[in-house]
Amino acid sequence: KKDEGKGEKKGEKKEEKKLDDSRPPVDTLLASDGKSLIMGRCGSYRDGKGAANEGKQLKWFTDCMEQDCALSLNDHIGCRYLDGDGFCYNTAKAQKWCLDNKLSTYCQNDGGDEWGWASAKMGTADGDVTGWTPAKDVALYDEKTGKAKYDDSGQEASFSCACLKNCACEWGINLDKSKCRCASGGQEKVVGDQTTAMPRILDPKSSNSKGKCGCICGHKYGKIEAKK
Repeated sequence: KKDEGKGEKKGEKKEEKKLDDSRPPVDTLLASDGKSLIMGRCGSYRDGKGAANEGKQLKWFTDCMEQDCALSLNDHIGCRYLDGDGFCYNTAKAQKWCLDNKLSTYCQNDGGDEWGWASAKMGTADGDVTGWTPAKDVALYDEKTGKAKYDDSGQEASFSCACLKNCACEWGINLDKSKCRCASGGQEKVVGDQTTAMPRILDPKSSNSKGKCGCICGHKYGKIEAKK
């Protein structure tokens, strides 16, 4: 028999915490123009995607994911909190502000404890990487209209990304001409879209690759069968 008088009464609604939509201090999460403080290539994509061709959109976004991925590996900053577009707030001050102001509408894109470093008191990650993963199902834009692009079947055209953490990659004209060196040698696992073909990983281990990332967005070299 359940204890009476504990828990919610029948028909009683659970009290919801009200979000705070006031703007954060300037240069914490936002610049003076109101735009999120994010990594450079992410900003290029955000500001230029509507007028850029497909190739440039994919290039900017790939570079953005590599920058965000590398930021996630920085145990002084990390990438637990992202802006509304899914890009990392790029300073320790911003990440900490969101942790201290969880009800801010600007801090609702929270990757969770596994995306924050325990050493920075931002979460629970305490190994070589956090739980950060690259973006998926990102819309492509029509450079003529600046609006979302649709394919021949009427579906919204989109792309996803895959990354290798703690890896430095050299990109060739095709997959066979591309290669990555990773801090863990050939043991590094792909995070993100598992159908994206990635370059081969060279042994032995490369300590110079620590803190770097190699990413592909939009199936640059084609697809592979999803891993079971």
